[in-house]
Formats: sequence, C-alpha cells, structure tokens
Amino acid sequence: MIFTKTKLFLAMCAGMLGWKDGPPIDAESNSLKLSAEDRKKIVAALGEADAEKAINGVNAEIQSLTANNTDMLAIKHELDALEKESNLTAEEMQKITAENANGGEFATVIAMFKANQKKQADMIAALVMEPEPDSPFAIIRNVQTKIEHSATHLFASANSYDAFIDRPWNQRAAGQTSAATNFMDQPTVNKLNDDMNLYFRQNPDVVNSLQRDNFGLPTFWPKRTKIDDRIADATIVTAEISQSRKLPWLPKNKQKIQPEEGKIFPIQIDIEFVGFFLQKIEASWLNMMNKEGSQPYKESFVRFLVSELDKKARVEDRIATIKGVYVETPEDATVAGRFINRQNGLLYLAQQARDVTKKYRPFDLGLPTSTNICDYVDNFIKRLPIEVREQQGLVLYLSDEWLRAYKRRYETLYGLNEDYKGYPETPKDYPNVKFERLTDMAGSDFMFMTFDDNIEILENVPAEKSLYTFELAKRNFYIFADYKMGVRFIHIGTEVEAGDPLEFAVQTVWSNTVPVFAPDFYVPVNDDETGKVKAIFKNLYVSKFWKTDITEFKNTTPGTVLKIKGDVSLLAAKYVKDNANNDLTSDFNLASGGTLTLFIQPDGKTKELSRTDAPEVNIIPDVIFTTGTIDADQGTTFKFNGVATTPVTLITKGVEGKSIKIHGTNASGVNLSFATTQNIVMNSAETLGDDNDYVQLTLVDGKWLETDKNIT
Repeated sequence: MIFTKTKLFLAMCAGMLGWKDGPPIDAESNSLKLSAEDRKKIVAALGEADAEKAINGVNAEIQSLTANNTDMLAIKHELDALEKESNLTAEEMQKITAENANGGEFATVIAMFKANQKKQADMIAALVMEPEPDSPFAIIRNVQTKIEHSATHLFASANSYDAFIDRPWNQRAAGQTSAATNFMDQPTVNKLNDDMNLYFRQNPDVVNSLQRDNFGLPTFWPKRTKIDDRIADATIVTAEISQSRKLPWLPKNKQKIQPEEGKIFPIQIDIEFVGFFLQKIEASWLNMMNKEGSQPYKESFVRFLVSELDKKARVEDRIATIKGVYVETPEDATVAGRFINRQNGLLYLAQQARDVTKKYRPFDLGLPTSTNICDYVDNFIKRLPIEVREQQGLVLYLSDEWLRAYKRRYETLYGLNEDYKGYPETPKDYPNVKFERLTDMAGSDFMFMTFDDNIEILENVPAEKSLYTFELAKRNFYIFADYKMGVRFIHIGTEVEAGDPLEFAVQTVWSNTVPVFAPDFYVPVNDDETGKVKAIFKNLYVSKFWKTDITEFKNTTPGTVLKIKGDVSLLAAKYVKDNANNDLTSDFNLASGGTLTLFIQPDGKTKELSRTDAPEVNIIPDVIFTTGTIDADQGTTFKFNGVATTPVTLITKGVEGKSIKIHGTNASGVNLSFATTQNIVMNSAETLGDDNDYVQLTLVDGKWLETDKNIT
C-alpha cells in the first residue's frame, strides 16, 4: 500500500507541475517521467534529501506493482486516484507550495496533511451516524456520481460485510470477478450468516425503518413489544351512583371489571433455494447496483437480500393484521398453511366482539349506497353518545371505495370541488373525527369507529421479522426466520342488557351491522379425526385430505348462519351426518364440492337451510332485453323477452373488439330480426325464432359486425 507521504507528494506535484491526466510514467524504466525542470521545482519545494526520498518512494511503488503483473494503465489510474485522495483545496495546495518554496520543512506539510485527514475522518464519522432516508432528491442529486471502491471494500466503506475477502458477491459487484457465487459452498453460507447478523447489530434503525415503510398500516397505531404470548388490560365500568335523599339505606353501586386480552401469534418464514436461484438474486442486485455514472443506495448484497426477502413478508403482515383468521396448523401437516390463517386480524376481532361475545352493540344503519353515503356517515356519528361524539381522537375506518364515494357525493351535494389531496380527512361538521381508509377492507361495506390509540400492534422482538438464517443441507439452500406478531383492540366494550341506558356508552368500538367479511371468504378446518368440528369462523371448507364424517359442530353461536364447503378432490366420499346434532334433509356429501348452509338453533344444534351439490362457478348472468336497443356494457349474452316481433336497430356502448351473443325467444309468434342499420352490419337479414337461435356481433371500428350465427 502506498504510504501517506506519497499521497501528499503526488497531490503537491499535480499543483506545481500542472498534471492534468495524472502522474506521467516512463514505461521503460517503470518510474515517474520527470523533466529536469520538474525535478528542479520539486527540490526547490522540498529540499534535496526529501525530494529524492519522495521520488524514490513513488518509483519503488510503481516497480512493485509492475512486478505483480499490474498493467501500466492500472498503475497510472491508482496513482491518479491517490493524488486526488488527498482532497486538498486549491488554497491549501498554494500554501504548501509557498511554504516549501520559502524553505518550509516537510514535517510542516505532513502535519497539515494529517490535520486534513482528521477533518475528513470526523466528517465521515458524522455521516455514518446520520440516518439514511430513501429521499428521491438525494438519489437524483447523486445520479452522476461514479461508483468507487477501495482496494479492500465495496463502495470504499468501513463495513466488514462490504469487504472483498471471502465475499465473492462483493468482488463481483466491484468487477474483480465475473463468476457467479457458489452458494452451495458451506464457508460461503457461514460468511453470509455472519454478515447478516453483523448488519442487524450495526443497523437496527435501518432495519426498523425498512419494516415500518413496508408495513402499510396506520402510523399512529401504537406498538407494544416484548410480548411473548398474550397481554391483558382491565377496564372498569361504573353504573350510576347518586340518588335523592331518603331514609332507608339503599346502596346502588354497581361496577364491573373486564379484562381485554391480546394474543400474539408465532409466525414462520421457510424458504428453499438451489444455488441457481440465489445466483439469480445476486445477478439482479448487480443490475441495480453496478451502473456506471449512478450511485447505489448505500447498500451491499446483505442489505439488498434482506430487503428483497422482506417485501412479500411485510405485505402479508399488513393483510393478516387486518383480515387474518387464525387456523392452527397440525403437527403432521404436509401442506404449507396460508398466510391469511397465521393470526387473528382486526376484522375478525370486531366480528367476534359484535356477533359472538356481544362486547359491543352495532348501529343498524342498513347498507351504504353511493347516494346516501354522506347521510350514512352523518347518522353513524350522531348515534354515538353525546359525551363520546364530541371527544377528540375518534377515527372512522372504512374502505377506499366508500371514502371515494363520500368525496364525490359531498362535492355533488354542496357544489364544491375542494382539493382533498385525494381524500377528505374528516366528515362534514365533525373535525374531531378522522377518516382512515384501510386498503384491506376493499369491497367491504363494514365500517367501524374507535379512538386513535385503541388499536395496538403486538410484537415480541421487532427486529426478528427480518432476521434471516441461512443453512446448507442436502444440496439445497435454506433460509428461515421466526417472529411473533398480533393486533388487538385495547378496549372493546362491556356486555350490558339491551335497552340499558349505558348500552352504547360502555363500549369504545362502534360499527354498522353489515357482514364484516365478504360472503366468499372461507377458512380451512383441520381433521382431528373425532368428527367434531370447531367452528372458528362462519364459513369453513375442508381440503382433499379430509377423511372423517362430520357428526357435530362445536363452538357455535345461536342465531347465526354457518356454511361448510366440500372439495371434489377428496380422496374418499365423506359426509356431514344427519343425526341428533344436525337436522339435515339427508347426509351431505363433502366430495360433491357443494356448500351446506346451516342455522344454529338456541340449543346449539344445526338445522339445514340450503345446499348445493357442485362447486360454485362464477357465471356472468344473461341480460334480458325487450326493445330494439341493446346496451353492450351490460353483459355478453343477451336474451330477448319482448311481447311482439322486434327489429334490433341500435347497439350502444361496448369496447373495441368485444363480442356479444343475442338470442331470440320461445314466445309463440314473437321473433327478433336483424338487418344492416345504423351501427349494425349483417351479412344478410336474419330472424331469430326461438332461444336456440343467436347472432354474434363484434365491435370493429365503431361498427357491430356479424361474426357468427345459429339459425335453425
């Protein structure tokens, strides 16, 4: 390695001798190419002894590099980099030159250089301690900065996980090798594990920021950590206490303490790779990092690997925190569980509290519509007890669609087109209530309200979420992580009798009465071979591995509807039995793939409401029409139901390339006729005499052209 004085010497020579393209090198003698005039200037600045020592030192370094088969161009580049590495300002260079021209000592020059180095070191240390926000302005500003590496580290950093030694991925990023990393090598795996652990210890703030940015949940929700299994906070409700003066002793103090429990769920991430796929990840990292003229995002392969593995997991964290329904995975499971069933989410907790445990009472507001949405929200808030309605910190949670509908209806009603930056922040006349849209409530009419500090995210050790471990076994590469996570309402409510004056005042969660989950949302049930199914959710389904007849449903709530869906891939026919526990029309065959709908009676037993004998199929309904004008946006199959013979004269709407089929009717003496007219082009006039007859038309260049027909 070239010594410190050499850096200063090269920088000083560049200023005195006017080098523009780096130090000149004589290829024959492998030494600095200096003219007699150049030597004279150097001697004048440093003195004979120091000048000779400095020149000989640089020449010795050049010859050492040459001996190691380094080509001349590379040597020149290294010396040029060293010259610039001193980072001396023009004023400092002039001072150095002036001092030495006046007989200054070389020691003074070295002292100045060391002081300059210390200033740089202090600046670097301060920058290292600063957070690294993903600022788009920073990225744009640095877009023309060339990536530079030191002789030992990627990006010239001081981080051990950026070192080149034993890290072929870093060597490849720096262009020192073109070979892909052999991730099937155990020492390589060990080194990657060490780097991952070191990165987590040295950059906890960066890791936490990564998790927070990708989480996607409301930022104002508090988070409680170091929860190992569950947590409970007790709340107390006090009934009225005072009364008018009287003679007898009539105490009336009634109080109830009710704990609200929050549970945390253990979660696993299991990833299996062969070396080939991990090499593809390495290659994608290089595509992002190794671009000439652009600055990387200050991250090495370790950080990139963590961020890539984290992306999907954090999205699943968000969805499961809102929509999750926990289903215990059997110890002998052979199929990986779905992420949505790894924990209980917020919607499930609300449904259980509203429909099962009755911890809070909902407001019966009917269904929201695009026309009534503003009044719907207003009536929701007006139903709150007056002492609650005026409090600060209330949040109304709803879907993106309903918040957007509120904005549009508000503008229509009040003639305003205000800039909400996308969405209104508060309902009309209630600045103390905040709208909060939850992405994962999309398609739901359910709305609920609580205080902004009443929903809490539960974790054990937050950093565990991205703490991955790498192992190599049986020629495969394994990556895994374990962490714990949950969510809860800190307080929901206290059950009271219907009609009690405190009916809605003793709760801190309020909602409408619409279904919390979509009707097609089902959760799996596991076969414990007892024939007794625990109804953890209102919609259940069995998998193809189910092998026991169902004789009883447990954990049911009287007055509710329960559905269970079969699977046509069952290995053998199994049934929901018609017995003393299940009042069915007959045994229900789960292998049919159909759905059995049951009503839970007051005694907990089930009664059949309906059944299907085949899997559900998404069918676009036929469009019934009675006039000669058809709206193509209504569907793809149109069936005539008029009472008199009618010609089709116009087809409106539709998109380019769409095809529609138009059928006739079986009504006696009633026909549907087609001819070229307006925007319809027929090959020949046709008459449809019954519902088996059809004409197919396709929209091309604004005209509906005949492309098929069936006329009997």
